[in-house]
Amino acid sequence: MLDRVLPRTLLALGRAFEKRALSALYADGHLGLRPSHFAVFSYIGLGTVRVSELADRAQQTQQGMGKTLRELEQMGYIERAIDSQDRRAKAIKLTKNGRKVAEHIAKTFSAIRAEQAEQLGQKDYETFVALLDKLVGVTGLETPAPFWK
Repeated sequence: MLDRVLPRTLLALGRAFEKRALSALYADGHLGLRPSHFAVFSYIGLGTVRVSELADRAQQTQQGMGKTLRELEQMGYIERAIDSQDRRAKAIKLTKNGRKVAEHIAKTFSAIRAEQAEQLGQKDYETFVALLDKLVGVTGLETPAPFWK
């Protein structure tokens, strides 16, 4: 068991989680969404946020985040506005449709986590999550809490 490559295992778990979430979203008619879009919905919040701040929260480049935001804007999930603090900067916020998708993602993620906790047992699941959080902490990474926390 210890000969497994941890990064590959974690990536496989993440992809399985994303696949389940996308299936639920597609079933409800939210076609066109991709796993890369989850970062925006996770970290944008319910107010407005600058592209640079959103990219930092999602640990992406501003260019990569810009591409993702253009896709979501074309789908009608976000809108851009002039930042009230800095007129040179663009602020991003969810549209009404975007808020619905964000709520759906939060509920879907919660349901998947509950199912996983049931499969592993609540205590083992909590231990697993705590150990992952600890590992993230010792590596010096920051994982901002999603807005629905």
